[in-house]
Amino acid sequence: MGHESYLWTQYPSRPGFRDEDLCLHLPFASGSATRYIRSLVREKSIRPSYFRRVDTAGIPEWKPSHPVEALLLRLRDSLWEPAVRKALEKINIRSFDILFLDGGMDFLRSGRIAGELKSAGLKCAVGYFGSDLRTRGVIRAADCLADYRFTVEYDHTLLYPGIDFHFFPFALPGFPLPAPRTSGRVRIGHSPTNRRIKGSDEIIAAVQELQRHYPVEMVLIEGLPKQEALSLKKSCDLFIDAIGELGYGISGLEAMAMGIPTAAEILPDFEKRLGDHPFINLSRGSIVQDLIPFIASAGLRRERGERSRRWVLEHHDPVRVAEAILEKMGFSSGNRRIRPSGRQADSSGENTAPQRGNGMGAGRRKRVTA
Repeated sequence: MGHESYLWTQYPSRPGFRDEDLCLHLPFASGSATRYIRSLVREKSIRPSYFRRVDTAGIPEWKPSHPVEALLLRLRDSLWEPAVRKALEKINIRSFDILFLDGGMDFLRSGRIAGELKSAGLKCAVGYFGSDLRTRGVIRAADCLADYRFTVEYDHTLLYPGIDFHFFPFALPGFPLPAPRTSGRVRIGHSPTNRRIKGSDEIIAAVQELQRHYPVEMVLIEGLPKQEALSLKKSCDLFIDAIGELGYGISGLEAMAMGIPTAAEILPDFEKRLGDHPFINLSRGSIVQDLIPFIASAGLRRERGERSRRWVLEHHDPVRVAEAILEKMGFSSGNRRIRPSGRQADSSGENTAPQRGNGMGAGRRKRVTA
């Protein structure tokens, strides 16, 4: 798209997912010691699960659960602030047009730096991914700065009225189609990052039941480096992403991009939003029955796999997603001032799944030549 974007993170992500421009390596952002301190001062927390959060009290909102937590966050802000300001000065942050706050988080919990940048003329976009809105809620100091709010999680639209839903931006070219397999056992893959969220126990039990009656084998892809996980996923004939109320995730998109028929539970309201989709729609009690036709027919698997790849290309194209977000923010494709930011605006075309430490981004236009 001819734009310049800059992505930085607070702390290192797990190996194999490093694609930020700068990692600030800020202390007390993550790690076992930080989690232990949180457990001491936080009175309650919501564990991630495969159920939607039902909140009748309005938009979920984060607040310090204890005066000690509020004090520790103020101390952490004071420790982080010099390093953050130095990094922002180095890239001349005020020359950018858009500040993107991943997960609705500022550089500081106070929202002070993002507030200054908005006052200086930068537009602010807030994007909610994963479980943050479900388990933590909005951080008002950052969320109130947003010129535009969006999410890639359909259930977030039920928690936050008025927030826009976009398909997750996913680049296809890095996932070639696997070589056709004409014999042998049907390999059924599953790749949980969190078994509780994915409904993995029920999925594994269903595949074990299938193994008693059909020539199938389970391919459990778990705790592996990124490239090794992708290589193993490529060897599958079928893939089960998740069961539960949250729909499909990035792991399912990867399988579909490889032309692998992918199963996930899609609730009726989300299915209506998706329209004509290629997922094998299953539920906790129907996994075995729903997969049997695809185990029995290589032709059916091939047809659904090809359709899945086309669907990802059409709906999750990063350029389309970025253009839609920019248009909502007043930067139309005909406007020479388009300068996107953050994950959605990555001009490299690489898939930028949120597998890193909490990130922020900024963007500006750059000159390009054909």
